[in-house]
Amino acid sequence: MNRETITRLTDKLSESPILRADSLPSAAEIDDASSEIGVPFSADYRDFLLTFGAAMVGPYPIYGLRPVEVMGDDSWSVVAMTKQFREDNVPEANEWVIVSADHAGNPVGMDRDGVIWIHDHDFGGVARVAKNFEDYVRVRCLGLEGV
Repeated sequence: MNRETITRLTDKLSESPILRADSLPSAAEIDDASSEIGVPFSADYRDFLLTFGAAMVGPYPIYGLRPVEVMGDDSWSVVAMTKQFREDNVPEANEWVIVSADHAGNPVGMDRDGVIWIHDHDFGGVARVAKNFEDYVRVRCLGLEGV
């Protein structure tokens, strides 16, 4: 992630510490989670995990590898949420890392190329949301211009 995005996120999350994880994962933990899911994590998502762990960014959860007080018991975990949507038979979830969800509970996933997609259960299809994770965070979560 670029320095400006990290600064904006840090400023936003410092307003209310309960919106971010209290601790951070190691690079090895991130590698293990990616292996367990079976989909590589993009460099920008890895940067987010190393810097924030997981967080509520604007109105959206960004799943990660550490608990976030406002996100509930397991709904902060990228591994748990990816497995949950796979168990719920969301077809694309088998090829995605589920990094977020919208207000209707639709999964937001990152494919192997780092592109961000949403599966809308109302119309039963997928739509591209952002060209990459950083763009998703900037545009959808923070209301900024894309990178």
